[in-house]
Amino acid sequence: MSSRAKTSDRHGDPEAARRRLLREHLIGTRLSGSVATSPGNTLSNCGKLIAGEERYTFGLSDYRTSNVTEAVDAVRTICGGDPGGAADRDGPGWIDPDATLMAIEVHRHRLAALVRSGGGRVLIATGHPTGLLGHYTAIARALQQAGCALLMPLDDVVIRYHEDSGRKRGVRFVDGVGCVHDGASLLHSHRSVYMEAMLDELGTHYAVDLVIADHGMAGTAIEHGLPTLSIADVNDPALPLAQVRGRTDAVLPIDDNLAPRLFVPVTNAMLDWQ
Repeated sequence: MSSRAKTSDRHGDPEAARRRLLREHLIGTRLSGSVATSPGNTLSNCGKLIAGEERYTFGLSDYRTSNVTEAVDAVRTICGGDPGGAADRDGPGWIDPDATLMAIEVHRHRLAALVRSGGGRVLIATGHPTGLLGHYTAIARALQQAGCALLMPLDDVVIRYHEDSGRKRGVRFVDGVGCVHDGASLLHSHRSVYMEAMLDELGTHYAVDLVIADHGMAGTAIEHGLPTLSIADVNDPALPLAQVRGRTDAVLPIDDNLAPRLFVPVTNAMLDWQ
């Protein structure tokens, strides 16, 4: 936090106080600051991204013209810290809490601007329902109440079958948020195929004003040039790489799989425009 912000806080500036409390919450819960994801895991995922492994490219094509050094540099730029220079590759990782705070503000301003413009067509989807579903459903409800239309393409339609188990895979919308499911459970997924299918269903012009997503749901939207508010953990290098290359400007670096209750102050900060 800047010395100006600290001075304002001491003089009773409510906005500075809220920012300070949110920063303390991020660090105290390890949503950012020292995080559970190890530098070694981040470096491994950078290698898998550049190797073109589908679960790590998130539907983005940048890996084809990149290298591991650029991917690691992108993580350093967007998330802070230096996974390549960490003394303990198996210890905690680092996400700069001020980078998280700045990205939260970007998301808040974009959501407010959408609402001020009279609403729009919004597609919200997650590959991390165990951590982020509550956050997204709160945003979905707020946007709907403000006059936005929530898109739900291919709701409960089979999109693919798992290559090993043969179980069906599709997207089911829960309170306006698309989640991968197998008919019985909501699933964690990095894959881009689900967003690809949904965009195909919406048509070639993609009548979408904003995508709010993570993992392959977000990367695919960015690849198709759609305005996207995304969340990326420190070991999700595809999204930071896209941002440093100018393909998006709203990647929020934060741990994406802690208890949903810990995310509530982040959600509230984004919805402060209400």
